[in-house]
Amino acid sequence: MKEFLLILFCFLIVNLQFLENSNAANVLIENFENAKIDDWLIFDELDKNLSWKGPSDWSLKKEGIEGVGLYQGANLWGDPTDTIPIGSIIIYSKLKWSDFILEADALTKDNDSMGIVWRFKDLTEHYRFITLQSNLDGGESGPWRKLEVRLGRGKGEKLPFYETIKTEKGKSYTPGTLTHWKLEVRGNTFSVEVDGKKSLFGKDNRYQEPGYIGFTISSQQGVFFDNLLVTDLLSVEKANLISSTWAKLKVAYRQEISQ
Repeated sequence: MKEFLLILFCFLIVNLQFLENSNAANVLIENFENAKIDDWLIFDELDKNLSWKGPSDWSLKKEGIEGVGLYQGANLWGDPTDTIPIGSIIIYSKLKWSDFILEADALTKDNDSMGIVWRFKDLTEHYRFITLQSNLDGGESGPWRKLEVRLGRGKGEKLPFYETIKTEKGKSYTPGTLTHWKLEVRGNTFSVEVDGKKSLFGKDNRYQEPGYIGFTISSQQGVFFDNLLVTDLLSVEKANLISSTWAKLKVAYRQEISQ
C-alpha cells in the first residue's frame, strides 16, 4: 500500500510541474481593445522583391471596424512580375506555438491578398494561408485560397518564394464583408475553415519547430484583423493524457484497498 501511495504522490508532483511549466498558458485572446502594438513585430519584404515598396503601415485603429482592430494601410506589393503575392507580415512576438487552433476575423474594402502565417521563424521560413480576390498579371488569377510553405534561405528569397500545398479555386472573400477564419495545425497537417465551412486541408513536414503566428498582406490597402483567438493543442492534449492516467490510477487504488 505504501509503495502504491508513493507512486501516486510522484505522479502528482511530476505532472503538476509539467502543467506549471508547459505551454498551457499559451492561449491568446486578443480583441485589440487594450493591445500594445509593440507586442507585434513587422517584417516587410525586401525592396528588391517588391514592385510597390514599403514601409508597411500597421497600427491599432478604431474607424472602419467595430471597436479597435489591427490595421494595415499601405499598398506595398510584389513580386515585380506580379506572379506571387508578397508584401508584409506582422507576428505576435510574445509566444510561440507548434500545434494550435487559431481563429480571427478579417475585413477589407480592397480585393487583393491577405492571410495568416504560422511557425514563423523569419521571412524565408514559415507557412501561410493566403486568399486573393482579384487578378495577378503574371500569376494565377483569383479568386482562390491557398496553403503555402516558404522555401527557406536561398530559395525562399527569390521567385517562386513559396511552394503551394493546396489550392481552393473560385472562392476567397467578399470585400466590405467581415470574414471569419479558423486554422487548425496538428503536426504536419493544416486545415482551414472560412465562415464555418471547410476550405483547405494539406500536409507538409518542412517546419516542425514552434514558431510565431501572425498575419500577411500583399497590395491589401485598408485591412483590419480582429477577434484573434489562439489555443495551444499540445498542452490540451497532454493535460488530457495526465487526467486520463490519473483516473486509471485512482481505479487501481480503489481496487488495491478493497482487497
